[in-house]
Amino acid sequence: MKEQVKQLAGWRHGGAGGRKGVEVLGDCSALIPTCDRYAMVIRLIGAIAGLPDQPGEVVVIDGAASGDLGERLQAWCRESRPAFDVVYARSERGLTRQRNAAVDLSTREFLYFFDDDTVPQAGYFGEIRRVFEEDRERKIGLIGGLIVNEIERPIVARWKMRLKLGLVPRDLGPGRYFDAANTLPLGMMKDFRGVIPADFISGCSSAWRREVFSTMRFSEYFAGYSQGEDVEASLRAARNWKVMICGDARILHLHAAGGRPVRFERGRVDIVNKYFIWKRHRPNVGAKYKALFWADIPFQFAMDVAAWAQKPWDASPLIRTAGLACGAVECMVRPPRFEEPPVRRQYALAGGEAEPAAAGAGSRGA
Repeated sequence: MKEQVKQLAGWRHGGAGGRKGVEVLGDCSALIPTCDRYAMVIRLIGAIAGLPDQPGEVVVIDGAASGDLGERLQAWCRESRPAFDVVYARSERGLTRQRNAAVDLSTREFLYFFDDDTVPQAGYFGEIRRVFEEDRERKIGLIGGLIVNEIERPIVARWKMRLKLGLVPRDLGPGRYFDAANTLPLGMMKDFRGVIPADFISGCSSAWRREVFSTMRFSEYFAGYSQGEDVEASLRAARNWKVMICGDARILHLHAAGGRPVRFERGRVDIVNKYFIWKRHRPNVGAKYKALFWADIPFQFAMDVAAWAQKPWDASPLIRTAGLACGAVECMVRPPRFEEPPVRRQYALAGGEAEPAAAGAGSRGA
């Protein structure tokens, strides 16, 4: 029996088209999953509308219980008359669900995902599109922007100790995935121009060739708390596509407070999700890397206890440690597993909308 496509309540507002000093890139979509962050979404879309290079379409997938954001966006569209189309839809909450809905509701060839607390800089869309266009053999499937306010930052004590103990190699490079499941913090990345290869891209500033989604979707294993979902999706795409970071596509990530789980649950999913990704994408690593994976857990225990000892009135590090312990036991007793369902279109805008752009020739499986 064929599964039905979910109809999402929402609307589409047609763009006013290009104007002097503005280049509208008609084959580019900006996709914004969000929940209860109205002001940030308006700020982000306003920033996009102020760029000299703009996408042909902006898709907002709202996981909030109310439709207040939709009303505010309609008012903004009437007042600002953006050059690009704006699509708004209400969806079941959950980052990976909302990402998949954005893929299905968008209609362009290059799909740029943003967190709602990011602000792209001039040239962001154009530079990434240029890299895609210059890839004549269509081997690049995923490109990340350079988060300029997070690079070249001081390394925190926890990471200094982790590097000193050899739990992760210093020369691994940000954007690379270590066989013991660790990745280096973005702060260790240096400013650069051009493009460099990577294993994974931060979900807050990632651009995908639509063709990639002909054979994969964001995993709903992460439908609860999405810690690591961007790493997992990138590694899955990297089986068949090149993954790159573009130093000329620059973006700010102005981290929003809120939206985080309680510390116990954060500690648990830090371990469980990390283990799930590791086993899925590095199932046959040697004894050395298995030892390093498990050694990182008591290291985190020790660091959390040390943090509590410095501020004994704040029990949150111990609560997180309890979550870590629970997650570690869960991985040993009941390892997380998830089988991806067949790829299909799951969502549509109620009332109908244009079909997504057809994927190019030479599609590869994932």
